[in-house]
Amino acid sequence: MEAVDNSGVRKVKKMANASINDFLDNVDDLTKAIKDVDSPDIARVRAKVKMALAAAKSALSDGAAQVRGQARQVTRTTDGYVRDNPWQVVGIAAVVGIALGMMMTRRSD
Repeated sequence: MEAVDNSGVRKVKKMANASINDFLDNVDDLTKAIKDVDSPDIARVRAKVKMALAAAKSALSDGAAQVRGQARQVTRTTDGYVRDNPWQVVGIAAVVGIALGMMMTRRSD
């Protein structure tokens, strides 16, 4: 079987993670910058932001772990199906290939 090129997916994922991490770092820097302000209102906002920041980091980590786990399960299930039913998979691939070929020839006419 041919390996799927996931370089584009990885690149987008890296960019998204970098953007999210930059945002979280900026929020963290902001809370540190206003730590010396003695206003009670600012102190309350700072505390809320710190809690939200911690929750966001935790959710981001948990979400990534959950997606990885689901992807592994899908991979195992697919691999098991292909190993148990190789001829059915070949037949399905052939039908899909024929259908795509027919659609491509119709478009080029």
